[in-house]
Amino acid sequence: MIDPATVGEIIAQSKKHGWTPRRALLSDANKSVLLKFFEEIEVEFSDIDALWFSRRSNPGSEAWELRRLTGLPFALIAIISSSMSPEETEATLEQVADEMRSKAIA
Repeated sequence: MIDPATVGEIIAQSKKHGWTPRRALLSDANKSVLLKFFEEIEVEFSDIDALWFSRRSNPGSEAWELRRLTGLPFALIAIISSSMSPEETEATLEQVADEMRSKAIA
């Protein structure tokens, strides 16, 4: 089970470095504990527990970081170009989430 205080610390540290929480990916096992914690961001029910953060990286692009909330700390980054369509953006983010799933299993 995930400790909400730990999640709060992750969010606070990320905000300190300019990252904005954007989405939470929550499993059935942890959604009841954390759902109220994420009232201001989009929540997706998932088979992994992770948080998406974003921040501007360079002109014309935005960095998105997916941070795992269970197990050892782990994060993956995707760079999203402002010229990408919403469908391309979602496909890129899903690809990163799939990579995180494969790393969690390995």
